[in-house]
Amino acid sequence: MEDLMKLRESIDEIDNEIVRLYKERMEISKHVAEYKITTGKKVFDKTREDEKLEKLSALADDDFLRHGIVELFEQIMSTSRKKQYQLMGLTLKIICLLR
Repeated sequence: MEDLMKLRESIDEIDNEIVRLYKERMEISKHVAEYKITTGKKVFDKTREDEKLEKLSALADDDFLRHGIVELFEQIMSTSRKKQYQLMGLTLKIICLLR
């Protein structure tokens, strides 16, 4: 049986990588918001999100993991939308101030 400390160290390393990837994803989300602002696209794209959840959940080996993946990515996409709405709001404020 592996040592508990080694197992926890492994989890810590994975958690650090998850945080790094999350930060990277949120940075890209800013660019998505910029694109949507300039093209007039809506932030929420239900079809895209549903397709994304279906593809990601298909990577799971069982129902328990599938459910967890869906919950995780629903939260990630929700936070991404909030950031995009925030950026769109700031852009609108700047436009109003420039008028």
